[in-house]
Amino acid sequence: MKTGLLKDAAGAGLFHLPRSRRVDLLHLAAAAQLKLLLADLGDCKGRHEALYQLGKACQFPVWYGANLDALHDCLTDPEWQPRKGVVLQISGLDSLRAADPEAFSTLIDVLQSAASIRSAGKTPLWILLTSPAPGIRDLPEA
Repeated sequence: MKTGLLKDAAGAGLFHLPRSRRVDLLHLAAAAQLKLLLADLGDCKGRHEALYQLGKACQFPVWYGANLDALHDCLTDPEWQPRKGVVLQISGLDSLRAADPEAFSTLIDVLQSAASIRSAGKTPLWILLTSPAPGIRDLPEA
């Protein structure tokens, strides 16, 4: 992954992060002055568990209700993680997809919407999924 990729706020969004490109993510996020958050949803069997784990990993405020509306609200709130932007790597979505395909699909829609809204402003949101998802393209090279 090239150093300047995460510095291009206009390119932020929801992407699949192939295994071969995960090596330098911490360094690249730091170089771009972005906060890196890691969410492992591998043990989550359903929507509620996944939303709870996301809230915990993202350090959402106490009012976060572990539901899809609250997830969207928190991710799009400019006061949440008020840095130059955020890189959120989400791993382990395969188990949610297997246990609850509808919840998986809805979660992808919410993440895509939040990334789009947040990235249109001054604080981009890069959401990188370690599991491929239909309609989600790989993170570009540069």
